[in-house]
Amino acid sequence: MIKFPNPWLDFPRLPAHAAAVLAALHFSEPRQEPLVRLGDREWRDALDFCDRSRLTLALRAAAQDTMPTWVRERTGRNAAQNRVRLARIENTYRELANAIHSVGAEFLALKGITQCALFGGRTEERVQYDIDLFSPSEHLYRACDALLGCGYESVNALAGFPTDHLPIMVRKTGWEWRGDYFDVEIPLSIDLHFQFWNERVERLAAPGTEEFWGRRITRSIGSFDLPVLKPADALAYTGLHLLRHLLRGDLSPFPVYEMACLLNSLAGDAAFWSEWLGAHPPALRRLEAVTFHLSSRWFGCRLAEQAADEIRQLSAPVHAWFDQFATSPAAIPYDFNKDELWLHCALLDSRRQVWNVARRRLLPLNLPPRARGIHVAEAQWTWRKRLEETLKYLGYSCKRTWRHLVGLLQVAASGYRWWLSAKSLGA
Repeated sequence: MIKFPNPWLDFPRLPAHAAAVLAALHFSEPRQEPLVRLGDREWRDALDFCDRSRLTLALRAAAQDTMPTWVRERTGRNAAQNRVRLARIENTYRELANAIHSVGAEFLALKGITQCALFGGRTEERVQYDIDLFSPSEHLYRACDALLGCGYESVNALAGFPTDHLPIMVRKTGWEWRGDYFDVEIPLSIDLHFQFWNERVERLAAPGTEEFWGRRITRSIGSFDLPVLKPADALAYTGLHLLRHLLRGDLSPFPVYEMACLLNSLAGDAAFWSEWLGAHPPALRRLEAVTFHLSSRWFGCRLAEQAADEIRQLSAPVHAWFDQFATSPAAIPYDFNKDELWLHCALLDSRRQVWNVARRRLLPLNLPPRARGIHVAEAQWTWRKRLEETLKYLGYSCKRTWRHLVGLLQVAASGYRWWLSAKSLGA
């Protein structure tokens, strides 16, 4: 049995409030003492961290008795707001399903509250801001037309960035950010996917994903049926989604926590893991195992023996990366690093692939997208609003460029540490 201690109890690369939240959410060794030591100001910082990380309701469920009264009341209001949002999310799924089917197109729902139906989670405790759908190439543009017919518009500012889906689609409702992550009026954006994994960008093959569509099933979501991935494939897609964000350096704690919850709930399900082994080829299981390992390192979830065995089969360079940098991705917002680059290199098969990925990560040529105010119609953009958003964009772009330049020295140092660790393991 693979078991790791709670890594957040002594982790200076995170602020105390963020480390306290993650320590409380650990499965095998949950610790709430760091939360007890937080003052009101630190609790406000902890709630901000939770809101941005989509962990507010998870923390409420895990540590409600530890919270000060005002924090319990605040998170209670958030839970009530989320229940209102949940009803709207279910109605949106129903609307989109009817629209897409009405034009003779087929699709399936990815992630979101559909995960809860597949794995027995509580939809009331899951925060969701977008809806991910998949449609194969022969149905994709009819499905897109159906969404356009529902009043959604493409955000073309994001069209040039490597993704697995068409440009994000939103309704121009005029809604603007008001600082409340549980605002019941936050519009849902739509991501219409055309592939489950982008091998061209990641330089990693995920064989077997092409079989996901043919194995799709139907599950009840609320009061209606929705096409979704089969459970084993849903777990794989959850892992691939996590891995993509990990390798691109923008991983939030929530996908890791969600994977840990799934693994913990499935640990004793022998039938599930037997099906999983038979459905996924070794190369796909290897990518999944990376996310299993990360989730168990971060949150101490239980692992089925089949999952633990796949982790043990990971290469020495990959194990060396986990020994040195398993928790580094959590520190990126506070202690900028690109340690995940060496994990990516450890997974690649050729020097040419390594060079391609290293060049893209160390010397990115694309500018960050201008995605603020995407729900505001063109006619509502005053000169004052345009100037304000332009200044914010320039500030963000300059900060991003500086971080990349400063990060080069850190990358060289972490690469040397990884090389030494891999060498000691006989890689």
